[in-house]
Amino acid sequence: MDISSLLLTESEEQSVNLTSSWNFETTPEIPQLPADIIYQILRNFQYCRSSLCKFLQINQTWCHISLIFLWNCPFSVSLKAKNSVLLIRTLLSFLSEQEKSELKLNLTCYESNISKNSTYNYLDYIRVFDLKHFRLSILHWISYLRNNNDDDFFSDSLIVELNKIYKDIPINYSTVNLASEIISNMLFRKCGNNGLQHLVIEYDDIITSNYVISKNIIYLNNDLPKLVNFDFHYKLEGNFDKNLLIDRIVEMFEIMTKSVKNLRWLEANIEHEEHRLPKIGKALVEFIEEQNNLEVLGINEFWMYEESEIYRRICKSQQKSLKHVRFYGMCNFKELIKGLSECKNLITLELLRISKYDSNIIPMNDELESKGLSIKNFYTCEVISFDAPEITNYFIQIINMSNKNLKTLTLTHVTPDIIKTLVKFCPNITHLSIYFTFYFDLIPDLLSVLLTSLPLEQFLLKIDNENSESTIYTQDYWNKIAKSIPDSVIHLGIDFKIEKNMLDMFLKECKAQLKKISLFQRYMLNRHYLQVVVQYAKKNNNLLKELGFLWDPKDFGFISHSNLEDAKKFIKIIGKVEPFNKPFYDIKLNIPHKKDHLLSSFLSCKKG
Repeated sequence: MDISSLLLTESEEQSVNLTSSWNFETTPEIPQLPADIIYQILRNFQYCRSSLCKFLQINQTWCHISLIFLWNCPFSVSLKAKNSVLLIRTLLSFLSEQEKSELKLNLTCYESNISKNSTYNYLDYIRVFDLKHFRLSILHWISYLRNNNDDDFFSDSLIVELNKIYKDIPINYSTVNLASEIISNMLFRKCGNNGLQHLVIEYDDIITSNYVISKNIIYLNNDLPKLVNFDFHYKLEGNFDKNLLIDRIVEMFEIMTKSVKNLRWLEANIEHEEHRLPKIGKALVEFIEEQNNLEVLGINEFWMYEESEIYRRICKSQQKSLKHVRFYGMCNFKELIKGLSECKNLITLELLRISKYDSNIIPMNDELESKGLSIKNFYTCEVISFDAPEITNYFIQIINMSNKNLKTLTLTHVTPDIIKTLVKFCPNITHLSIYFTFYFDLIPDLLSVLLTSLPLEQFLLKIDNENSESTIYTQDYWNKIAKSIPDSVIHLGIDFKIEKNMLDMFLKECKAQLKKISLFQRYMLNRHYLQVVVQYAKKNNNLLKELGFLWDPKDFGFISHSNLEDAKKFIKIIGKVEPFNKPFYDIKLNIPHKKDHLLSSFLSCKKG
């Protein structure tokens, strides 16, 4: 029985005990639930491997459905070295004799006593394949073999364990590449037709490297007929042949264009000093145009300024399906806005790293006057915040065209003109995050105008006042801001420098019945600021349920255990802040496990 090799848990003893007691035939009778009901139950434990491993013991149906979740994404960030070795050993049993021979030829410490038979075809369950963490698992396995299968290799802390492995990288690198190629070829060949849905190729300075754009990655696409999610995050560095890597990426997208047609999520982000990579841009756009139902798109602006038809082509090809869009390094706003106005079901627009813009591209209001944007969520990040009138004008255009649709807004580029536009056109914002890097003396007046009439539920205010003139930040300054916060706000985020006594008065002046406060400044992680918030909670009949700091206070020791426990008498949850607004990366596609295929095939076998 190979069940111990697939139990990716912390304890080897637990795996051995499970194996020794494994006997479905003698399992006592228990009430039988329909498979669909069991599936729904286990969905609640899909990220808890230890619980799923316990469910394996109940009977064959529970075992089978547990495997759907255990093997859905076998290579993840949480996978430790010992479990990586168990996992790779299991995969080795699926290699052909020729593939095993090739590994033995190039890996002198190769294990020759791998089991030839497996109880289940585990590859049939894999839905998500993360190349970076797969290669890390290969490195764990090879390092373990080179240490003569010594289990003491796993006895140290995780940090020491990783240092041992990274020390071996120069020795193991070529072997890791070969083993990765052989095993991943087999994996794609055997699991692709059964439903591999999500492929992640992510650059890592140590583990992934530019090698991953190799021939087996380029030609894997014929094995991915059911792929719906492709994340490609990469970085071109000077120590590799740039033109060769660009050609390989282009070839990868060209081949995918022929065989992958049903993506619903595509993110292609390539970091490179030149920014513009028109060859990749051309291949990527043609790939996008071939998709039947793309909902989520995140890409760089690879193409040149004059290639203005690119946006029209992208948006026209996906105008009925596109819902969420992210652009890295955006420049050509006018053409983007014109293209997005054709997407009638667009929900989210996110713009990251806007550091360049073309001052020659003038907004043409007559072209956009009759057009609108359906977006409900508009996020910006890492944007030039001063002396960028073009960015201001385009943001105003987006806000204007979004009008009453806009519900969630994160702005890292704020000017008085943008505030005036929000007041005039966007009365329905419920989640607002704004970041001021200038106009400090105007902030109380601007917020008094903006916030008063908004039905806000969440409000994050970030002010870059660390090094600005401190004389303007009087108690009256902060009190005016506090009074402008609507009564409807239940979650308040504070990301600016303010003395604890002034924060105390600030919270007293705030009339909102807050249920959650997030403190984003690191200097606030101490008992003095904790006490200020506790006093606020006491005076508001303990309505405040949650307090978040930049770091988890119990992990870093900035606040004593006794102080935390005393505070929890009045504030139930005290921990680390989460991102105030969760944009693109928190979008969830409704892509269920292929339970129909897996369950029906299993149940039909039982009936037979």
